[in-house]
Amino acid sequence: MKASQFAGRVAFVTGAANGIGRAAALAFAREGASVVAADVSERGNKETARMVEELGPHALAIHCDVTRNEDIERALKATIERFGRLDFAFNNAGIEYAIKPAADVTEDEWDRIMDIDLRGIFLCMKHQIPLMLKQGGGAIVNNSSGAGVRGFKGGAATWPRSTA
Repeated sequence: MKASQFAGRVAFVTGAANGIGRAAALAFAREGASVVAADVSERGNKETARMVEELGPHALAIHCDVTRNEDIERALKATIERFGRLDFAFNNAGIEYAIKPAADVTEDEWDRIMDIDLRGIFLCMKHQIPLMLKQGGGAIVNNSSGAGVRGFKGGAATWPRSTA
């Protein structure tokens, strides 16, 4: 592997078991960073960690439900214990519900989306920021779907079809 500005650095990626999270974990690895793959899918996490290690850097797959403060604390503690630092966080864990009118979204669906997509970001940053400040800095990217920027008919941002 070529030398990189990320060599010796550590990236914490939520939603790393597949999709954009996995792609981000692999991108960090290609640039030389060790990667913590954090997700509720242990099987997907392990596969992402295996793929990272094929690229050369070290990896840690850890179960982490971003709606649970104690899961995030445990995952970040394991990150520091294993790698001694946290340089990058890519907070990507997120879900969406089926496209339907806002009046048809159940309270349970709404609460689950808010817990994962918003509260999860808050809880991650709440614990990531102090770790990064303690070592002199770092970088955090919070990912969202395109629906968070531009709605689509029947989607998350078009009233009366939906509300989020």
